[in-house]
Amino acid sequence: MTMDRKIEKKKLAPWQWGLIAVLAAVAIWFIYQLLADASIRTYRVPQEHIIVSTVEFGAFEDLIPIRGTIQPFNSVFLDAVIGGAVDEVFVEEGSFVTAGQALVQLSNTTTRLTAATADANTTEQLNNLSNISNNFETTKLNTEREIINIEYRITTLERLISRAEKLVANSLVSEEEFEALADELVYQKKVLTNTLARQVVEVRIRAERLLQIEVQMVMLEENLKISQSSFESLLVRAPISGQLTSFPVEVGESKQNGQRLGQIDVVDQYKVVAQIDEFYVSRVMTGQAANFPLVGAAYATSVVKVYPEITQGTFEVDLEFEGPTPANIRRGQTLQMELTLGNPVESLLVPLGGFIQDTGGNWIFVLDSTGEYALRRDIRVGRRNNRYVEVREGLAQGDRVITSSYSQMEDMERIQLTQ
Repeated sequence: MTMDRKIEKKKLAPWQWGLIAVLAAVAIWFIYQLLADASIRTYRVPQEHIIVSTVEFGAFEDLIPIRGTIQPFNSVFLDAVIGGAVDEVFVEEGSFVTAGQALVQLSNTTTRLTAATADANTTEQLNNLSNISNNFETTKLNTEREIINIEYRITTLERLISRAEKLVANSLVSEEEFEALADELVYQKKVLTNTLARQVVEVRIRAERLLQIEVQMVMLEENLKISQSSFESLLVRAPISGQLTSFPVEVGESKQNGQRLGQIDVVDQYKVVAQIDEFYVSRVMTGQAANFPLVGAAYATSVVKVYPEITQGTFEVDLEFEGPTPANIRRGQTLQMELTLGNPVESLLVPLGGFIQDTGGNWIFVLDSTGEYALRRDIRVGRRNNRYVEVREGLAQGDRVITSSYSQMEDMERIQLTQ
């Protein structure tokens, strides 16, 4: 009878246990990565559909592109001061006119009658005031004549009384005659005192009234000028010399008070008017330079006026030419310009792309070392021009980033690049 032999279990060698541990760790890590990858929002996109750029360190030129339009440096609008029917047009749109030249004749019966009535009334009032002034002058002369007569009478009486005193002593003149002379002298002196007092009052009243009359006459003459000016304004004249660039006026049509008749441009000097994005409203100021190429030559302008009002996301600036003005430029011509906002500064730079509009410059996708994935990273940007965005935080020189548009990627955390 044979006996069963006990089989002993073989024990694993230490190196085998180590191998098992390594394989288990690799399996756990692989499973963890699969689960982690599954939890990250990933967007897959063909590599040729995106633009990858490298973060560089260089001089940031603080420039922005702007589009300017050639406009006359000075323009004057023509308005109908007094409305009326168009009787005659003396010039055509596009003509060159000189200051004071007649452009159009309007007719207005009401204005004509009003001017005639005002002229008659004003003339009558001026005549009345002139008569009052003449009367004051006559009264003044009459009072002076009275004083002269009274003073002459007093002098005569004093001479008669002096002689009568001697004659009374010799009984050649009666006491009654002497007393009559003395009484009349007293009376004439009282009359003189009264007349002098009246003269003082008359002088004061005359001065005050003449001053009022002078003011009234000046006002009446001004009113007369206004009335005449209203009538004369029916003949519209050019206020300045220049080109009549707008003049939609036809014989027979009616124009209302204040209605626009046309525009005269001074064509020997031009300016550039540009619309700029409101993002730069706090950084644009007078004196800044803007350059542009035209027909193979470079030209310079400078900002002379900034209009801070925002309209549809833009504000307006006026620029004038520095140095020679380009030849053969025309009103309304468009120029592509670069406006300098500041001096060049050494900075980290990312090429400008569609990502800046989608992220507002708050984050960007950065490629890993393999170039197969790009992870979302928060950044902080500074200034921008038409080529670069200045990076202040979040990126380093040499980083590769996606700078094309992030449409359909805004909610993703990772981009996987496919072939």
